[in-house]
Amino acid sequence: MQTRASRDDHPGVGARLRSRLSAQVDGSSRAAPLLLAAIVGLAAGLGAVGFTALLEGVDALFFDVLWSGLLGAPRWGLLLIPALGGLLVGPLAFRLARETRGPGVAEILLAVETRAGRIHPRTAVTKSLATALTVGSGGSAGREGPIAQIGASVGSAVGQALRLSPDTVTLLLAAGAAAGVAATFHTPIAGVFFALEVILRSFNTRNFSVVVLASVIGTATSVALRGDTPYVEIPGDTRIDPGEVPLHALLGVVCGVVGVAFIRGLYWSEERFARLPVPALLLPALGGLAVGALALADRRVLGLSHDALEAAVSGETAAAALLLVVALKLVATSVTIGSGGSGGAFGPSLLMGAALGGAFGDVVHRLVPNVAHTPEEYAILGMGALFAGTARAPITAVLILFELTRDYHLMLPSMTAVVAATVISQRLVPWSIYTFKLERSGVRVAEQEAPVSLMQTIRVADAMSPVRLSVTADARADEIMRQGQADPESVTLLLDERGLVAGIITNTDLNSALADGRPDATAGSMATRNVRTVFADETLDDALRIFADHAISALPVVERDGGGLAPVGVLRRSDITQAYAQVVGRRETAERRRRLAPVAGDDVRYLELEVARGSRAAGRRLRELDLTADAVIVAVRQRGATQIPRGDTRLHRGDRVTVIAARDAVDEVRARFAGEEGAAR
Repeated sequence: MQTRASRDDHPGVGARLRSRLSAQVDGSSRAAPLLLAAIVGLAAGLGAVGFTALLEGVDALFFDVLWSGLLGAPRWGLLLIPALGGLLVGPLAFRLARETRGPGVAEILLAVETRAGRIHPRTAVTKSLATALTVGSGGSAGREGPIAQIGASVGSAVGQALRLSPDTVTLLLAAGAAAGVAATFHTPIAGVFFALEVILRSFNTRNFSVVVLASVIGTATSVALRGDTPYVEIPGDTRIDPGEVPLHALLGVVCGVVGVAFIRGLYWSEERFARLPVPALLLPALGGLAVGALALADRRVLGLSHDALEAAVSGETAAAALLLVVALKLVATSVTIGSGGSGGAFGPSLLMGAALGGAFGDVVHRLVPNVAHTPEEYAILGMGALFAGTARAPITAVLILFELTRDYHLMLPSMTAVVAATVISQRLVPWSIYTFKLERSGVRVAEQEAPVSLMQTIRVADAMSPVRLSVTADARADEIMRQGQADPESVTLLLDERGLVAGIITNTDLNSALADGRPDATAGSMATRNVRTVFADETLDDALRIFADHAISALPVVERDGGGLAPVGVLRRSDITQAYAQVVGRRETAERRRRLAPVAGDDVRYLELEVARGSRAAGRRLRELDLTADAVIVAVRQRGATQIPRGDTRLHRGDRVTVIAARDAVDEVRARFAGEEGAAR
């Protein structure tokens, strides 16, 4: 008879295939993770669509069938419907699935920081049900955070099923969250930066590629199944006056202060409900009763409050009414989530921001009508500013406004308001609405430096690629394609007889000519002549502004002398991504050195070592290294991400290992990670 031990010694075909696939995904920088990203993006998109349909169905059940149909829509019914929903959520939130409580994003961060990205697979189902019952019965919360958590649980489940490394599981978790957010708003770019800025807090090429693909597929899935209906109807006409910039900054300050009030109010409410001398199962019902009481004053506090959002953005509501919405929604959301209800803070922050911005715009328009031309603009800016003040995600806030409005004119005002809100919020409280709960539990989430400040420290000359292909006006399309076929991001510069930049040709231009059956099309006929350029001594922040203002994929880098058109390189979007990742990596290394400096001295050495080709450490787990007792591995950096080393962490060629070792053990430790040649020396 075959024993358990003998069966474990001879794993089945399925286990071997899974092990082989796991090794391929963890060891691949692009192809294999992208395949899983596509699967996660599709599943998250379907989950977002399914959850939205469930939420609409539960809302119809509570209000159309029960309140309106059976009860005849009495006013007192608004007091009881949210309490009934809370009564149903109580057992789920406090007994069956505690992870369903709260906004959702905080639970994702907790999984990333304490469980290596592992979320229980049941979360996708339990979170959907709990949030649908909470919000569908009138609880004041959003659907975006829960959808992000649902997508994250799908990504985590895929990674766990394949037994991938903690880094890859976390990456797929973030990809699922990005796809969920993107599918909700139809904003794939904002979804990407939400995952990178809030969840991963690490920007490198591998992370970016995986998250982008999942976000795009999640958005496409949602659009295909539910149509391209915008999240909110935005007024199309905006007039921007330079004199309004101080007003935009002032709006950001106000939103930052209200954002802090929202953060503190939500967790103050949670503490107070936890101290009540009633069974925990009844807390969501009490919260629902309180929300129902607020609804008697203004029904717009119930549920998603989408009508109130559109009314605020339209500019048709008076300032006093909008300020009432802000106050009631802040209290109602704090009560709903604080009592144990399930729902997000993302949507309510957008509504409160729109109402606060609309009220601000109405007031300043009355005071200075010649400066503040369009009050509706301030409602739009308030959405991003208050979200930034609560979530501490300024890039996401700016991008989500841009994708919702598709209006470049709002970029400068939104950046001004968002930065002001973020700075004020950080001054008043050091945590975001997502990390506050973790900090109180003793889980510290490290804040990265603002990416904008990093971009201002990197010169274009340090990020640009060399000019690999330049042609004159008579070069043929097929010849150019043949010369640049080795580079999928090939950029061709058109030079005049003096060797100066006269135009630029991208792969899109070449493919268009060849697809039209014009292989003999000349470079002069295909090139974009009105070329935007950048100087080598400018910063990436300067270059990004040009990219933002013009729909271009590359910029010729030119010298300042000679009329400013002598080419010295090409700056592509991918060049910016790679340069940013490298600078982040160097700063992380410097920070580790700073933190470990107190323990390094005459008898202790701090080492940064790379696992070289042919090293005895390559392919082994840390527990298998047989490292001397006089050395401790304190960090491992793999594929651009730093992780806490564990016994089952497997090292690969190219990984960077941080070691603290006794002075006498340094040579032995170096030899352990060096290749055969290095060890021989």
